[in-house]
Amino acid sequence: MKRFYIGIAIALLLTIIAVLFFPGVDDFVEQTFQRYLGRAAR
Repeated sequence: MKRFYIGIAIALLLTIIAVLFFPGVDDFVEQTFQRYLGRAAR
């Protein structure tokens, strides 16, 4: 279970770094989350 949380933390950090340093990634991340949350809401 500890590995799971460490993996989530690493993925979150990589996402934040990508959004900060690479233009256009924020739109991709937003679309991905919208799709995922849209499915979860149904």
